[in-house]
Amino acid sequence: MRKRMFRLLTLLLCAAMLTISAAGVNGGETESTWLSPKLLEGTLSRGADGLLKLTDKSGEKTIVHLSEATCIVNAETGTAVDLDNVKDGETVQVYVRPAMTLLPPAEAVAVLVLCKLPKGAPAPAYQQVTAVDAVDESGITVTIREGGKMTVTSSASIAPYRTKNVVTYRDLIPGTWFLTWIDGAAIDRVVLFPYDSLPFTDVAKDNWAYDEILGVTSKGLMRCDETLEFRPVDALTRAEMVQALYHMAGCPVVIQSMPDFTDVQSGGEYINALTWAVGNKLVSGYGDNTFRPDAPVTRQQMAVFLYRWEVHRGGGFQGAWMLLLDYPDRDSISDYAYKSIAWCTIDGILTGRSDGTLAPGTPVTRAAAAAMMQRYLDHQADAQSAS
Repeated sequence: MRKRMFRLLTLLLCAAMLTISAAGVNGGETESTWLSPKLLEGTLSRGADGLLKLTDKSGEKTIVHLSEATCIVNAETGTAVDLDNVKDGETVQVYVRPAMTLLPPAEAVAVLVLCKLPKGAPAPAYQQVTAVDAVDESGITVTIREGGKMTVTSSASIAPYRTKNVVTYRDLIPGTWFLTWIDGAAIDRVVLFPYDSLPFTDVAKDNWAYDEILGVTSKGLMRCDETLEFRPVDALTRAEMVQALYHMAGCPVVIQSMPDFTDVQSGGEYINALTWAVGNKLVSGYGDNTFRPDAPVTRQQMAVFLYRWEVHRGGGFQGAWMLLLDYPDRDSISDYAYKSIAWCTIDGILTGRSDGTLAPGTPVTRAAAAAMMQRYLDHQADAQSAS
Protein backbone atom coordinates (compact mmCIF):
# COMPACT_ATOMS: atom_id res chain seq x y z
CA MET A 1 0.00 0.00 0.00
CA ARG A 2 2.84 2.37 0.87
CA LYS A 3 4.59 1.66 -2.43
CA ARG A 4 1.37 2.28 -4.35
CA MET A 5 0.85 5.62 -2.60
CA PHE A 6 4.43 6.58 -3.46
CA ARG A 7 3.90 5.71 -7.13
CA LEU A 8 0.69 7.71 -7.27
CA LEU A 9 2.36 10.66 -5.56
CA THR A 10 5.17 10.55 -8.13
CA LEU A 11 2.62 10.62 -10.96
CA LEU A 12 0.83 13.59 -9.42
CA LEU A 13 4.10 15.47 -8.95
CA CYS A 14 5.10 14.86 -12.59
CA ALA A 15 1.71 16.11 -13.77
CA ALA A 16 2.00 19.14 -11.52
CA MET A 17 5.44 19.99 -12.94
CA LEU A 18 4.02 19.86 -16.47
CA THR A 19 1.09 22.04 -15.42
CA ILE A 20 3.38 24.62 -13.83
CA SER A 21 5.58 24.72 -16.95
CA ALA A 22 2.56 25.19 -19.18
CA ALA A 23 1.06 27.85 -16.95
CA GLY A 24 4.31 29.79 -17.02
CA VAL A 25 4.11 30.05 -20.79
CA ASN A 26 0.38 30.27 -21.38
CA GLY A 27 -0.90 32.08 -18.34
CA GLY A 28 -2.83 29.24 -16.70
CA GLU A 29 -2.96 26.40 -19.19
CA THR A 30 -3.53 23.05 -17.52
CA GLU A 31 -1.95 20.74 -20.07
CA SER A 32 1.52 20.52 -21.54
CA THR A 33 1.22 21.46 -25.21
CA TRP A 34 4.78 20.93 -26.34
CA LEU A 35 5.38 17.32 -25.16
CA SER A 36 3.79 14.64 -27.33
CA PRO A 37 1.70 11.85 -25.79
CA LYS A 38 3.47 8.49 -25.57
CA LEU A 39 2.04 5.55 -27.51
CA LEU A 40 1.64 2.23 -25.68
CA GLU A 41 0.18 -1.00 -27.08
CA GLY A 42 -0.90 -4.14 -25.30
CA THR A 43 -3.83 -6.03 -23.81
CA LEU A 44 -6.12 -4.14 -21.48
CA SER A 45 -7.58 -5.76 -18.38
CA ARG A 46 -9.35 -4.72 -15.21
CA GLY A 47 -7.50 -5.75 -12.09
CA ALA A 48 -9.09 -7.05 -8.89
CA ASP A 49 -8.57 -3.59 -7.44
CA GLY A 50 -10.56 -2.07 -10.30
CA LEU A 51 -7.52 -0.52 -11.96
CA LEU A 52 -6.96 -0.74 -15.71
CA LYS A 53 -3.76 -2.55 -16.57
CA LEU A 54 -2.04 -2.57 -19.96
CA THR A 55 0.32 -5.48 -20.61
CA ASP A 56 2.67 -5.23 -23.59
CA LYS A 57 4.22 -8.11 -25.55
CA SER A 58 7.17 -8.33 -23.17
CA GLY A 59 4.85 -8.71 -20.19
CA GLU A 60 5.57 -5.24 -18.81
CA LYS A 61 2.55 -3.70 -17.15
CA THR A 62 1.33 -0.11 -16.99
CA ILE A 63 -1.54 1.06 -14.80
CA VAL A 64 -3.74 3.30 -16.96
CA HIS A 65 -5.82 6.03 -15.35
CA LEU A 66 -8.71 7.60 -17.25
CA SER A 67 -9.82 11.20 -16.86
CA GLU A 68 -12.85 13.15 -18.02
CA ALA A 69 -10.76 14.28 -21.01
CA THR A 70 -9.80 10.74 -22.09
CA CYS A 71 -11.18 9.87 -25.54
CA ILE A 72 -12.05 6.26 -26.42
CA VAL A 73 -12.41 5.56 -30.14
CA ASN A 74 -13.28 2.50 -32.20
CA ALA A 75 -10.27 2.27 -34.52
CA GLU A 76 -12.33 0.62 -37.26
CA THR A 77 -15.26 3.01 -37.44
CA GLY A 78 -13.86 6.19 -35.87
CA THR A 79 -16.82 6.44 -33.50
CA ALA A 80 -16.66 7.21 -29.80
CA VAL A 81 -17.28 4.25 -27.47
CA ASP A 82 -17.62 3.76 -23.72
CA LEU A 83 -15.12 1.81 -21.66
CA ASP A 84 -17.75 -0.86 -21.01
CA ASN A 85 -17.50 -1.77 -24.71
CA VAL A 86 -13.80 -2.60 -24.39
CA LYS A 87 -13.40 -6.30 -23.61
CA ASP A 88 -10.98 -7.66 -21.03
CA GLY A 89 -7.85 -8.93 -22.80
CA GLU A 90 -8.51 -6.87 -25.92
CA THR A 91 -5.45 -5.45 -27.67
CA VAL A 92 -5.56 -1.67 -27.68
CA GLN A 93 -3.35 1.31 -28.35
CA VAL A 94 -3.20 3.94 -25.63
CA TYR A 95 -1.73 7.43 -25.94
CA VAL A 96 -0.74 8.59 -22.46
CA ARG A 97 0.51 11.85 -21.03
CA PRO A 98 4.32 12.03 -20.90
CA ALA A 99 4.24 12.18 -17.06
CA MET A 100 4.64 8.60 -15.76
CA THR A 101 5.70 7.14 -12.44
CA LEU A 102 9.26 5.90 -12.17
CA LEU A 103 8.73 2.72 -10.12
CA PRO A 104 7.23 -0.39 -11.76
CA PRO A 105 4.48 -0.91 -12.56
CA ALA A 106 4.43 2.48 -14.29
CA GLU A 107 1.27 4.58 -14.00
CA ALA A 108 0.02 7.04 -16.61
CA VAL A 109 -3.07 9.04 -17.54
CA ALA A 110 -4.63 8.12 -20.88
CA VAL A 111 -5.30 10.81 -23.45
CA LEU A 112 -6.71 8.48 -26.11
CA VAL A 113 -7.63 4.79 -26.17
CA LEU A 114 -7.97 3.06 -29.55
CA CYS A 115 -9.94 -0.18 -29.32
CA LYS A 116 -11.18 -2.63 -31.96
CA LEU A 117 -7.86 -2.33 -33.78
CA PRO A 118 -8.25 -3.25 -37.48
CA LYS A 119 -6.77 -6.60 -38.50
CA GLY A 120 -4.29 -6.56 -41.36
CA ALA A 121 -4.22 -2.77 -41.50
CA PRO A 122 -2.45 -0.06 -39.51
CA ALA A 123 -4.31 1.69 -36.73
CA PRO A 124 -5.24 5.34 -37.31
CA ALA A 125 -2.49 7.83 -36.50
CA TYR A 126 -2.95 10.42 -33.74
CA GLN A 127 -1.43 13.74 -34.80
CA GLN A 128 -1.43 17.44 -33.98
CA VAL A 129 -1.34 20.31 -36.48
CA THR A 130 1.50 22.74 -35.77
CA ALA A 131 1.26 24.75 -39.00
CA VAL A 132 -0.87 25.05 -42.12
CA ASP A 133 1.28 24.99 -45.26
CA ALA A 134 -1.38 25.38 -47.94
CA VAL A 135 -5.17 25.40 -48.07
CA ASP A 136 -7.51 25.87 -51.03
CA GLU A 137 -10.60 24.29 -52.55
CA SER A 138 -8.76 21.02 -53.18
CA GLY A 139 -7.76 20.42 -49.57
CA ILE A 140 -5.18 21.28 -46.94
CA THR A 141 -1.53 20.48 -46.31
CA VAL A 142 -0.35 20.72 -42.72
CA THR A 143 2.84 20.25 -40.75
CA ILE A 144 2.39 17.88 -37.84
CA ARG A 145 4.12 17.85 -34.46
CA GLU A 146 6.73 15.27 -35.54
CA GLY A 147 7.79 17.56 -38.38
CA GLY A 148 6.32 15.72 -41.36
CA LYS A 149 3.62 16.99 -43.70
CA MET A 150 0.17 15.55 -44.36
CA THR A 151 -2.36 16.43 -47.06
CA VAL A 152 -6.09 16.01 -46.48
CA THR A 153 -8.12 16.42 -49.65
CA SER A 154 -11.60 17.93 -49.79
CA SER A 155 -12.98 14.48 -50.66
CA ALA A 156 -11.84 12.91 -47.37
CA SER A 157 -14.48 12.14 -44.74
CA ILE A 158 -14.13 14.60 -41.82
CA ALA A 159 -16.01 14.08 -38.55
CA PRO A 160 -15.78 15.52 -35.03
CA TYR A 161 -15.36 13.42 -31.89
CA ARG A 162 -18.66 12.94 -29.99
CA THR A 163 -20.46 15.96 -31.45
CA LYS A 164 -22.77 16.61 -34.40
CA ASN A 165 -20.95 19.75 -35.46
CA VAL A 166 -20.27 20.13 -39.15
CA VAL A 167 -16.51 20.23 -39.73
CA THR A 168 -14.33 20.30 -42.85
CA TYR A 169 -10.65 20.06 -43.68
CA ARG A 170 -10.46 23.82 -43.05
CA ASP A 171 -10.95 23.11 -39.34
CA LEU A 172 -7.45 21.59 -39.18
CA ILE A 173 -6.09 24.77 -37.62
CA PRO A 174 -2.86 24.95 -35.58
CA GLY A 175 -3.26 23.11 -32.28
CA THR A 176 -5.85 20.61 -33.56
CA TRP A 177 -5.43 16.97 -32.55
CA PHE A 178 -6.81 14.50 -35.09
CA LEU A 179 -6.89 10.85 -36.16
CA THR A 180 -6.22 9.80 -39.75
CA TRP A 181 -7.04 6.60 -41.60
CA ILE A 182 -4.97 5.84 -44.70
CA ASP A 183 -6.47 4.15 -47.75
CA GLY A 184 -3.55 3.25 -50.00
CA ALA A 185 -1.45 6.42 -50.20
CA ALA A 186 -4.25 8.86 -49.42
CA ILE A 187 -5.94 9.92 -46.21
CA ASP A 188 -9.45 8.50 -46.38
CA ARG A 189 -10.96 9.58 -43.06
CA VAL A 190 -10.25 12.11 -40.31
CA VAL A 191 -11.66 12.56 -36.80
CA LEU A 192 -11.09 15.94 -35.15
CA PHE A 193 -10.86 16.35 -31.38
CA PRO A 194 -11.99 19.47 -29.52
CA TYR A 195 -9.42 21.78 -27.97
CA ASP A 196 -8.51 21.10 -24.36
CA SER A 197 -6.01 23.95 -24.31
CA LEU A 198 -4.94 27.00 -26.26
CA PRO A 199 -3.46 26.31 -29.70
CA PHE A 200 -0.37 28.50 -29.14
CA THR A 201 2.25 28.07 -26.45
CA ASP A 202 3.31 31.73 -26.47
CA VAL A 203 0.05 33.56 -27.30
CA ALA A 204 -2.51 33.80 -24.50
CA LYS A 205 -6.22 33.93 -25.32
CA ASP A 206 -6.36 37.54 -24.11
CA ASN A 207 -3.62 38.65 -26.50
CA TRP A 208 -4.89 41.65 -28.48
CA ALA A 209 -4.21 39.88 -31.79
CA TYR A 210 -5.17 36.33 -30.80
CA ASP A 211 -8.07 35.97 -33.26
CA GLU A 212 -6.06 37.49 -36.10
CA ILE A 213 -3.08 35.23 -35.38
CA LEU A 214 -5.35 32.19 -35.36
CA GLY A 215 -6.97 33.39 -38.59
CA VAL A 216 -3.78 33.85 -40.60
CA THR A 217 -2.10 30.68 -39.31
CA SER A 218 -5.17 28.59 -40.14
CA LYS A 219 -5.02 29.96 -43.70
CA GLY A 220 -1.31 29.19 -44.02
CA LEU A 221 -0.29 32.85 -44.37
CA MET A 222 1.96 32.69 -41.31
CA ARG A 223 3.39 29.73 -39.47
CA CYS A 224 4.03 28.40 -35.99
CA ASP A 225 7.02 26.22 -35.23
CA GLU A 226 6.88 22.59 -34.07
CA THR A 227 6.21 23.66 -30.46
CA LEU A 228 3.28 25.86 -31.57
CA GLU A 229 5.23 29.03 -30.81
CA PHE A 230 4.16 31.95 -32.99
CA ARG A 231 6.75 34.49 -31.73
CA PRO A 232 4.28 37.42 -31.69
CA VAL A 233 6.77 40.10 -30.66
CA ASP A 234 9.45 39.13 -33.18
CA ALA A 235 9.77 41.26 -36.30
CA LEU A 236 8.25 39.93 -39.52
CA THR A 237 10.97 39.20 -42.08
CA ARG A 238 10.95 39.88 -45.80
CA ALA A 239 11.04 36.14 -46.51
CA GLU A 240 7.96 35.63 -44.32
CA MET A 241 6.17 38.49 -46.07
CA VAL A 242 6.61 37.08 -49.57
CA GLN A 243 5.44 33.69 -48.33
CA ALA A 244 2.31 35.32 -46.93
CA LEU A 245 1.58 37.03 -50.27
CA TYR A 246 2.17 33.76 -52.12
CA HIS A 247 -0.35 31.95 -49.89
CA MET A 248 -2.84 34.79 -50.30
CA ALA A 249 -2.62 34.12 -54.02
CA GLY A 250 -3.36 30.43 -53.48
CA CYS A 251 0.20 29.17 -54.08
CA PRO A 252 0.04 29.37 -57.90
CA VAL A 253 2.36 27.38 -60.15
CA VAL A 254 5.64 29.25 -60.53
CA ILE A 255 6.68 29.68 -64.16
CA GLN A 256 9.22 32.47 -63.76
CA SER A 257 12.98 32.01 -63.53
CA MET A 258 14.51 32.18 -60.09
CA PRO A 259 15.78 35.71 -59.29
CA ASP A 260 19.55 36.09 -59.20
CA PHE A 261 19.89 37.85 -55.85
CA THR A 262 23.33 37.23 -54.41
CA ASP A 263 21.98 36.36 -50.95
CA VAL A 264 19.26 33.92 -52.03
CA GLN A 265 20.14 30.27 -52.30
CA SER A 266 18.10 27.79 -54.36
CA GLY A 267 16.10 25.30 -52.35
CA GLY A 268 15.13 27.74 -49.63
CA GLU A 269 11.70 27.28 -48.10
CA TYR A 270 10.52 30.60 -49.49
CA ILE A 271 12.13 30.38 -52.95
CA ASN A 272 8.91 29.62 -54.87
CA ALA A 273 7.16 32.48 -53.14
CA LEU A 274 10.01 34.87 -53.85
CA THR A 275 10.28 33.83 -57.49
CA TRP A 276 6.54 34.33 -57.96
CA ALA A 277 6.53 37.69 -56.13
CA VAL A 278 9.44 39.08 -58.12
CA GLY A 279 7.97 37.83 -61.39
CA ASN A 280 4.72 39.66 -60.63
CA LYS A 281 6.53 42.84 -59.54
CA LEU A 282 5.25 42.62 -55.99
CA VAL A 283 8.71 42.81 -54.44
CA SER A 284 12.12 43.92 -55.60
CA GLY A 285 15.63 43.77 -54.28
CA TYR A 286 18.12 46.39 -53.21
CA GLY A 287 20.65 48.29 -55.30
CA ASP A 288 23.43 45.85 -54.37
CA ASN A 289 21.42 42.98 -55.93
CA THR A 290 20.43 41.50 -52.58
CA PHE A 291 16.99 40.58 -51.31
CA ARG A 292 17.84 40.43 -47.57
CA PRO A 293 15.34 37.69 -46.65
CA ASP A 294 15.99 37.98 -42.91
CA ALA A 295 15.68 41.77 -42.75
CA PRO A 296 12.67 43.06 -40.77
CA VAL A 297 9.68 44.53 -42.61
CA THR A 298 8.76 48.03 -41.47
CA ARG A 299 5.21 49.26 -41.06
CA GLN A 300 5.38 51.30 -44.26
CA GLN A 301 6.91 48.38 -46.17
CA MET A 302 4.06 46.15 -44.98
CA ALA A 303 1.57 48.65 -46.36
CA VAL A 304 3.45 48.70 -49.68
CA PHE A 305 3.45 44.91 -49.94
CA LEU A 306 -0.30 44.70 -49.32
CA TYR A 307 -1.15 47.57 -51.62
CA ARG A 308 0.91 46.13 -54.48
CA TRP A 309 -0.98 42.87 -54.08
CA GLU A 310 -4.29 44.77 -54.07
CA VAL A 311 -3.32 46.58 -57.29
CA HIS A 312 -2.19 43.28 -58.82
CA ARG A 313 -5.72 42.00 -58.13
CA GLY A 314 -7.22 45.02 -59.86
CA GLY A 315 -8.05 47.08 -56.77
CA GLY A 316 -6.55 50.13 -55.10
CA PHE A 317 -7.10 53.80 -55.93
CA GLN A 318 -8.90 54.31 -59.21
CA GLY A 319 -8.01 57.52 -61.05
CA ALA A 320 -6.79 60.67 -59.26
CA TRP A 321 -6.50 60.58 -55.49
CA MET A 322 -5.31 62.90 -52.76
CA LEU A 323 -5.17 62.42 -49.01
CA LEU A 324 -3.33 64.33 -46.30
CA LEU A 325 -2.66 61.82 -43.56
CA ASP A 326 -3.51 63.10 -40.10
CA TYR A 327 -0.46 61.83 -38.22
CA PRO A 328 2.14 64.02 -36.47
CA ASP A 329 4.96 61.99 -38.07
CA ARG A 330 3.54 61.84 -41.60
CA ASP A 331 6.61 63.68 -42.94
CA SER A 332 8.72 60.64 -42.06
CA ILE A 333 6.82 58.46 -44.53
CA SER A 334 8.98 57.59 -47.52
CA ASP A 335 7.72 58.94 -50.86
CA TYR A 336 7.42 55.45 -52.35
CA ALA A 337 5.16 54.33 -49.47
CA TYR A 338 2.79 57.29 -49.08
CA LYS A 339 0.14 56.09 -51.52
CA SER A 340 0.16 52.59 -50.07
CA ILE A 341 -0.15 53.90 -46.52
CA ALA A 342 -2.98 56.23 -47.54
CA TRP A 343 -4.97 53.35 -49.03
CA CYS A 344 -4.28 51.04 -46.06
CA THR A 345 -5.29 53.81 -43.66
CA ILE A 346 -8.56 54.60 -45.43
CA ASP A 347 -9.58 50.94 -45.32
CA GLY A 348 -8.52 50.42 -41.71
CA ILE A 349 -5.75 47.98 -42.55
CA LEU A 350 -3.03 50.16 -41.02
CA THR A 351 -3.86 52.16 -37.90
CA GLY A 352 -1.92 54.55 -35.73
CA ARG A 353 -0.20 53.51 -32.53
CA SER A 354 -1.39 54.27 -29.00
CA ASP A 355 0.65 57.49 -28.93
CA GLY A 356 -1.08 58.77 -32.08
CA THR A 357 1.92 58.27 -34.35
CA LEU A 358 2.18 56.10 -37.44
CA ALA A 359 5.85 55.10 -36.91
CA PRO A 360 6.32 54.13 -40.59
CA GLY A 361 9.96 53.09 -40.20
CA THR A 362 9.40 50.85 -37.16
CA PRO A 363 9.66 47.09 -37.77
CA VAL A 364 6.25 45.42 -37.72
CA THR A 365 5.87 42.61 -35.21
CA ARG A 366 4.48 39.26 -36.28
CA ALA A 367 1.36 39.93 -34.18
CA ALA A 368 0.82 43.32 -35.84
CA ALA A 369 1.51 41.79 -39.25
CA ALA A 370 -1.13 39.11 -38.57
CA ALA A 371 -3.61 41.84 -37.65
CA MET A 372 -2.89 43.79 -40.86
CA MET A 373 -3.19 40.68 -43.01
CA GLN A 374 -6.49 39.69 -41.43
CA ARG A 375 -7.86 43.23 -41.84
CA TYR A 376 -6.82 43.10 -45.48
CA LEU A 377 -8.59 39.75 -45.95
CA ASP A 378 -11.71 41.16 -44.27
CA HIS A 379 -11.59 44.17 -46.60
CA GLN A 380 -11.20 41.86 -49.58
CA ALA A 381 -14.17 39.74 -48.47
CA ASP A 382 -16.33 42.86 -47.94
CA ALA A 383 -15.42 44.17 -51.39
CA GLN A 384 -16.32 40.85 -53.00
CA SER A 385 -19.67 40.64 -51.22
CA ALA A 386 -20.52 44.21 -52.24
CA SER A 387 -19.74 43.63 -55.92
